[in-house]
Amino acid sequence: MRAPKRAEFRLLNPHSRTNAPPIKKFISAHAFREGGRIGGHTLIAVGWNFSDHFLAIVEQNVPEATLKGWTLLHTAGDTSIIQSLGGEQKAPLSFLTYVYHLMEMGENGPCYVNWQSNFAYLRSPIDHRLWAIHWSMNFEDEWTIGAVLVPHPYVGWPPGARLFGG
Repeated sequence: MRAPKRAEFRLLNPHSRTNAPPIKKFISAHAFREGGRIGGHTLIAVGWNFSDHFLAIVEQNVPEATLKGWTLLHTAGDTSIIQSLGGEQKAPLSFLTYVYHLMEMGENGPCYVNWQSNFAYLRSPIDHRLWAIHWSMNFEDEWTIGAVLVPHPYVGWPPGARLFGG
C-alpha cells in the first residue's frame, strides 16, 4: 500500500491574463500626477516612496506583454510570494507602464476597484532594489498608489490581494 502524497500548499491562485499594448514613450511623472485621471478616476494620493523611486521614470519602446494576475489565498510576506513566483529575477514586472495600463482599464480590467489591494514588484532605478508597488481605489472611487521596500518587515499582504507579474 502506498502512502498518500502530501497536499501541495498553494499561495497564489491564477485569475487573469491581460494583454498590454506596446508603448513608444511613458513618462511616469505625467501619468501618476496627483489630481490626474487614470481610467476615468482621479489619482488622489501618490506615496512618498513611490514619488522618490518611480516618478522620474521615462520608459521608451515598451514591448507588448501578457500580464499575469494572481489572487493571494493566504496572508503572506514578500519573501514567500517572490519564492512562489520563481525568485527575485522572475518576480518583478519589467516596466512601470504595465501598472499604469492595469489601472487605466479600471472596471474593465483585472484590478480591484473596490478598496482591496493590488500590487506588483518592480526594481527602482534609484537604488536597484525590489519594491512592491501597491494601488487601490478608495470609497470615493479615487486611486491611490505607493511603494514599499521588499521584503518589508511589517507588511503582510492579505488573502484576496491581487498580484500582477509578467
